[in-house]
Amino acid sequence: METVDEKKAWEETTKLFKCGTFKFGPHWSFNFRNDPKRLGFVLSRYKFAAKMLGKREGVLELGCSDGIGATILAENAEKYVGIDLDEPALKAAKENLDEDKFVFKFDDFMGKTYGKFDGVVSLDVVEHILPEFEAQYFETIYSNITESGICVVGTPNITSAPYASKASHLGHVNMFSHERLITTMKKYFHQVFPFGMNDEIMHTGYAPMAHYIFCVACHKKEVKDD
Repeated sequence: METVDEKKAWEETTKLFKCGTFKFGPHWSFNFRNDPKRLGFVLSRYKFAAKMLGKREGVLELGCSDGIGATILAENAEKYVGIDLDEPALKAAKENLDEDKFVFKFDDFMGKTYGKFDGVVSLDVVEHILPEFEAQYFETIYSNITESGICVVGTPNITSAPYASKASHLGHVNMFSHERLITTMKKYFHQVFPFGMNDEIMHTGYAPMAHYIFCVACHKKEVKDD
């Protein structure tokens, strides 16, 4: 029986790892050091969003942070555009993903258009938008998506607020229930499909017991300007 040199075999394997290292920005460095399991939760959210989108020409992410979900969202897309106001996080994203397929922009996306995308994703963002500006947030999603596009919005459930961290209590200024998120998104889309999440597990179970909530929406309505 042939003897395998494990060290040599591993050295040959590492020659396949031709990409550079991936470094977190300040936000995700803090999360990974202080609550590492959260990375698993968040990557699972991106995996779900990508599954719902399927193959896309272009994906726009509103609130991309360090870009930790960009490669998942872009895996079956021809291009990816990520927008965020967190400049240190965007710096990390640009350094990690400097390929032509990825575009990261430092901008306040509210009320702006970046083109027409057949996939729009915004996770862990709307809870940071003050209630008086939430309509503009959803209108921004609406104005950037094609007629046949799919959007995925995710946010912590309001029922999870009593168990949230100090940082969450400081930053989360607009919490949604499943019902309110569905009702809001139905103003802009004909089809809205709700989902719940606990840890990494997606489900369609009893909504108040979901820690995190999603709505997947498609088939834009004709929305008239006031």
